Amino acid sequence: MRQNRLVKRITPWRTLYSIAAVIVVAFGAALSSSDAQGRVDPSAQQPTGTALSPDAVGLVTGGGTVTVTAATNFVASFGLNAKRPAGFTSGGTAVGRISYDRHTQMASRHVNVPVTLMSLELAANPSPNGTGGRAQIVGDCDATGAECPTGFSAVLVEVTDSTDTGSGDVFNISFCIGTATSIPPAQCGPAEGGTEIRTGQIQIRASASGGSAQVPTHASAPRLKP
Repeated sequence: MRQNRLVKRITPWRTLYSIAAVIVVAFGAALSSSDAQGRVDPSAQQPTGTALSPDAVGLVTGGGTVTVTAATNFVASFGLNAKRPAGFTSGGTAVGRISYDRHTQMASRHVNVPVTLMSLELAANPSPNGTGGRAQIVGDCDATGAECPTGFSAVLVEVTDSTDTGSGDVFNISFCIGTATSIPPAQCGPAEGGTEIRTGQIQIRASASGGSAQVPTHASAPRLKP
């Protein structure tokens, strides 16, 4: 009889614990759902992953610094601007400028070349600033007045605009033996720049107008990562 009374006392507490557990689980699920709705999907501003198009119309600008991992690590600064020329219809033609400086003791530290070609992808979901995407940009080392390391005829710049702040943006540059007549040029070497810029920002936006392009001042790079 005493055992039956004990069971009767324990059973209500087990029922209460079960109800409490159900409430906690339900509350946690609701909180997770609410929290998910309040967060911004980090992929919302990212490119769609589709192929870059030589016919897409857009404007690419950027400036900052990258860390180059070679025999020794060093910092390099960059500035670029590329857009379609006036009257552009197709074919990848672009105008602008690429500037790149290696801040280390080595030969051929400076690159300053005109842009000739560009492939572009605009982000499917642009950032609040109206930017986002990725691009491949070709610069001509054989152009009059161009500066490039000896023995190369073109440079290939690959950039990604991930956020309005520059966090996650990418700048890479490769030196190519092939001429600046295709995207990418033939026989390009390893890229310098890494998986994320060190300071600065890349911006890629839609642009329906053509015209000249100027290199931004890459020395002013406000954001410095540790």
